[in-house]
Amino acid sequence: MSDPAPASNGQCSERTLEDVLALAHGALRVAVRDRLSAQGGLPELRDPDLALSRTLARMHRALGTSVSPRLTRPPGPDREGAPAGHLESGLLSLSHPLADRLAPVRIKYRHHALQTALSYGITDLMPTLAGARRITENVIGLLEFEDNDLQVRASVQRLEKLLEQVENLVEEPPATTKPTPPDYLSAVRQSLEVHARPLLRAVHDAHRLLREELVPMLAEPDSAMDSEMLTRDLSDDLDQAWAKAHDLSGAVKAVQKASNDFVGQDLRQANLEGARLAGVRWDASTTWPEEWEPLIRRASAPVDEEPGVLVIAAEPSTTRVPADT
Repeated sequence: MSDPAPASNGQCSERTLEDVLALAHGALRVAVRDRLSAQGGLPELRDPDLALSRTLARMHRALGTSVSPRLTRPPGPDREGAPAGHLESGLLSLSHPLADRLAPVRIKYRHHALQTALSYGITDLMPTLAGARRITENVIGLLEFEDNDLQVRASVQRLEKLLEQVENLVEEPPATTKPTPPDYLSAVRQSLEVHARPLLRAVHDAHRLLREELVPMLAEPDSAMDSEMLTRDLSDDLDQAWAKAHDLSGAVKAVQKASNDFVGQDLRQANLEGARLAGVRWDASTTWPEEWEPLIRRASAPVDEEPGVLVIAAEPSTTRVPADT
């Protein structure tokens, strides 16, 4: 196979996948030949069924390492799960439920919308879930060798704690007796829950597989092979949860953008009394209520990486623009 010309990141990923598939083909050929030759002649050093199973297991992990980033990579500029840079600098997708909401409404309820987005704990969720995936891969490696029972059990205990943390971060808050929220805040919550619910189901399924199947199996003697296969199933479940967590992260960033980005918006009809304005982005084409414009100009600072864009900073208490606490 000749070496291709230098390629983009997507092409490099495709080449990596092709190389892994070629390696899998060669390894499987060796394992199958060993299996056939084991029907006669000298005894094999390893049981051919075990050799084939472990070869398949190694190839499964290698393929997963290559394919998982492709699954979580945003396929287009309108995907809500896109990296933070895209959502922070670009426009919301026209199909997003907050895309057509009026600017005076968004700025009026921005503090409550931001609090709702932060309630999903996305800052802690992603590293916690990433840690759970790393431990799962480590358990698979430990199960390939004997005499690792203590390490496996300790890793599984850590994994169970991490999954409990993820569930707690994504779990919907208990119902309250507060009045029905305004329509805009209902739309904000719905835009987040549509991604939070699938993530929570995926994590529940992974946790149940760990608790009800893998842990009891690890307690049985001579169960390393079955435990390894079951742990790979768990790894697949966590890969799915990881993709759904990226979707939720994108939804959170979309709410943050809708709540902070008022570049070019008409806010002359906005009621800014008591509004939390620190962090709002605007520019010369943004129009404010006449009595608020000089106060907002004094409270704003330029954004270095975006010429012409200003952001409202913390305002002294003597002014009418309150700062976030």
